[in-house]
Amino acid sequence: MKNLKESQILTSNYPYGRYSLDYALESLQRIGGDTIEFYACFPHFHIDDVEYSDLKALKKKLKDHNLSVECFTPEQCLYPVNIAAKNVNARKRSLEVFKKSILYGAELGAEYVVVLAGYGTLDENERHAWARSVESLGILGDAAAGCGVTLTLETSPREYTTTHNSKDVVRMIKEVGSPAIKGMIDTATLGYSGETMKRAIEDLEGNLRHVHIADGVPNGHLILGEGNLDILEMLRELDDIGYEGPLSLEILNDKYMRNPHQAMEVSFQRLKEYMNI
Repeated sequence: MKNLKESQILTSNYPYGRYSLDYALESLQRIGGDTIEFYACFPHFHIDDVEYSDLKALKKKLKDHNLSVECFTPEQCLYPVNIAAKNVNARKRSLEVFKKSILYGAELGAEYVVVLAGYGTLDENERHAWARSVESLGILGDAAAGCGVTLTLETSPREYTTTHNSKDVVRMIKEVGSPAIKGMIDTATLGYSGETMKRAIEDLEGNLRHVHIADGVPNGHLILGEGNLDILEMLRELDDIGYEGPLSLEILNDKYMRNPHQAMEVSFQRLKEYMNI
């Protein structure tokens, strides 16, 4: 690759959900990447369960393991966190989760916080959920700008978010009007949006700030090389535009539950190999 650098690679604690935080950080330190995307989840650091004292303890653990956080991602798929929820109390609670995530992410030194725009029920006209997404992201955009972090919007099917493809992300960014909100690409979910990497890059119109890297098809978020995705070609397309943001390994599949270290280490080494071709 001419432009992509190994320093852009982020390892993460995504596959370590059945292990302690200490185990995950020790493993990531042994793998050798010094910058991570931190997945704020149970049992490591679920936002509903932690206070500022826990954040201070986490900062010390990260420092002790020579790890820094570039991206902070609260769990928002497995738990009822939904900033477009029709129920006012659920929406307010979800906003508080993200406000706290923005504050804690900034305190950890993260530049990015990953956000899903929320969703409505499947029997609801989606334009109503979209309007609630716009309103909620406006609130969070102001919070992010005040903390000096950027929110990156993911795409997913309707069951998870109102932004299903990169064109939706750009439309959302324009309607919210916050400079603190940008877009991202997940290699393992491109198939759900019917996009190629090249098309997603073009559709994001210069708003690309973050990329999740994982293999996929038919299952998602696999070790690099275990799925059917042409990760090398995707990287070449990112290289062609001079992409300078994070390349974060989101290896998250139940098949790796008992051996997350191997899943992350193999993916980390393969990504470095791809980048040196």
